[in-house]
Amino acid sequence: MSLSLAEIFRSQPDLDSFRTAVLALEGDFPLDSDGLIDLGQAYFERFPDRAQDRNAAEVLLGYAVARVVLIEKAVLAVPAERRAAFRAMLSDVGRVGPLIEAVRAPAGEAALGSDLEALRAALDALKEVIDEIPKSLVKERFVGGISNLYNILYVIRLKLRGPLQ
Repeated sequence: MSLSLAEIFRSQPDLDSFRTAVLALEGDFPLDSDGLIDLGQAYFERFPDRAQDRNAAEVLLGYAVARVVLIEKAVLAVPAERRAAFRAMLSDVGRVGPLIEAVRAPAGEAALGSDLEALRAALDALKEVIDEIPKSLVKERFVGGISNLYNILYVIRLKLRGPLQ
């Protein structure tokens, strides 16, 4: 039996190690609301939130943990040959410009448009899973993470063909 995302998080010393372990799964992991709650609880075991003197870096880390697993599921919606580029763009908005140009020529604008629609649909499906999580700090971290991904998807669309209509 494979480890859950929460168990993987607990076994890794930092975000980069967690990301590497999740990427090695190539999206082959279950992602349901219970699994997200478990991952969130594992995160809060390591980084307890507090009402006063909140640590902004730890909050941002929580969003980053959420994005790692959400990106890995979302990029399954695009062809394998473009997953690494979309993974990189969704992980770092600063890479959108150079990478969209690198994939535009070989893939074509129509294929990239289809990829963006597939990514949007994948994010919508992931948002539905997040919406099942009861109101909590765990849900807040995942909402923050997916909101960032929607924003980056918008930037990718702008770079590809102009504003959404």
